[in-house]
Amino acid sequence: MPWVAVLSVATALVVALVAWYFYDSRPAPVTAGSLQIMGSETMRPVVTVCAETFMTSNPQADIIVRGGGSGDGMAALLHGMIDIGMTSRPLSPKELGFATSKGIDLTQVELALDGVAIVVHRTNPLRELDLDQLQAIWSGQLSQWRELGGGSGDIQPLARAKGSGTEEVFAERVLRGRGKAVTARELPTNEAIVAEVAAQPNAIGYTGLGALRGTSGRVHVLAIRTTPQSSPVLPTLDTVRSGSYPLTRALLLVSAGTPSGLAASFIAHCKGPAGQALVKRAGYVEIVAGAP
Repeated sequence: MPWVAVLSVATALVVALVAWYFYDSRPAPVTAGSLQIMGSETMRPVVTVCAETFMTSNPQADIIVRGGGSGDGMAALLHGMIDIGMTSRPLSPKELGFATSKGIDLTQVELALDGVAIVVHRTNPLRELDLDQLQAIWSGQLSQWRELGGGSGDIQPLARAKGSGTEEVFAERVLRGRGKAVTARELPTNEAIVAEVAAQPNAIGYTGLGALRGTSGRVHVLAIRTTPQSSPVLPTLDTVRSGSYPLTRALLLVSAGTPSGLAASFIAHCKGPAGQALVKRAGYVEIVAGAP
């Protein structure tokens, strides 16, 4: 019996040493070098802050974050001009097809969840709309607030510029191929849309949740009904996380191939507790480990 006990102890020590060897042999995270990141204007502010905190802890890293829109970011990534693309909408069939034709295996990582919010001026009495009404507004079929119970005056719809992920999500989920936002005035950022709605009583616009930070009382966020008969839903943490808000979307970091080196370390930082705390502070819904 003592020999059995000695053998068990020896076996346990061997297993522990082997485990320690492999653990200790894992490559250390790469925290030096340079990264070029480009794309979504919605994501640019929060990714910039993530980059700044990463570089503070890792002074040998140089991370440059630029906007330009989801479309430009993906084009730059697919042509090998940057290391990470930011997109606030799903990758398009054209982008996926181009990647396949070039033998590029794209890796998509969710940074956060977001809801495309519909906002009106603080004096507008309207509190909810359905998707058909939104489609009619941005396609010019509805042009007067009195038609919607929103007071008097001409409706002034605002839109993001072409190439914006926010604009593409809105076009897909709201316009749904039944019209174009021919009546809308285009603005370059979500923040610009919120500022314009806050200044113009007859304006209506759409924006990501991050642009609504600190705007309490300046604009009203409308609840959205999927159909005229369904219950109205506001974009909240719970409704965005569950997907019950109809204009929910994921904010994605995309790389060509599996991220490695500094790119892998930076993405891990963004997905980790520190990065997700910044996501929450920026007004977006953080990714919950194990969530679908």
